[in-house]
Amino acid sequence: MALYQTEAVVLGAKNWGEADKMMTFFTRERGLVRAAAFGCRRPRSALAGGMQMFSHLDLQLAEGQRVDTVKQCTLKQHYRKLSEDLMVMSYGSFVAEFLREFLPEGQPETQMFEQLLLILGAFETRNPRVTAAAAVYQLLEFTGMQLHYEHCVHCGRAITGDAFFSQSAGGILCEECREAGTVPFPDDLRRFILSLRDFNWQEGESLTISSRLLVQAEQILLNYLQSLLGRPLKSLAFIQALG
Repeated sequence: MALYQTEAVVLGAKNWGEADKMMTFFTRERGLVRAAAFGCRRPRSALAGGMQMFSHLDLQLAEGQRVDTVKQCTLKQHYRKLSEDLMVMSYGSFVAEFLREFLPEGQPETQMFEQLLLILGAFETRNPRVTAAAAVYQLLEFTGMQLHYEHCVHCGRAITGDAFFSQSAGGILCEECREAGTVPFPDDLRRFILSLRDFNWQEGESLTISSRLLVQAEQILLNYLQSLLGRPLKSLAFIQALG
């Protein structure tokens, strides 16, 4: 079996057998990778500490015909709040589930990986609800499935004020191109969504948050993701259970 090294973030971990886990990693070099971590649930396993959700790792894996195998891991970064604070964990799980559902296996996304590392760091210091919403709006940019909020999806005209919105059309429409089924889309909501999408985690700036706009932006996002998947994301039940 060929061995390979990669940098990774744990996006999923399911118990498997008596002492093993089936892992989902987002890796810098190979994109989404699923691998078996044999024996990692045993207390003395060298893999035990690293096979936890959101761990940032250096991995050695062995390629397999059906599934790869984790051979070694070194912990690069532990995100305390994502492992100890249930509310932060729930919103982090929403971001992780989004990536598991929408990333193709084996396709490198280096810029997306870098953005995820910034997002995981932000969960340690920022409001987890706002961080999760901004994270998914940002990560959608790398998938080719982002809705359009700056130019009319029909005529391409730049939008500078109130407009109209159609999920089925792919985003925002101007007054002249509005069609049956579109809904009014106020400029303050449009600009708020763009502020989430374009927020720079590295500059340490603050976001001006309106509860009303946050709820509306979340609803647009969740409705869109549900339309793509055909069902709600499972992590939403975790968030709702925490109230």
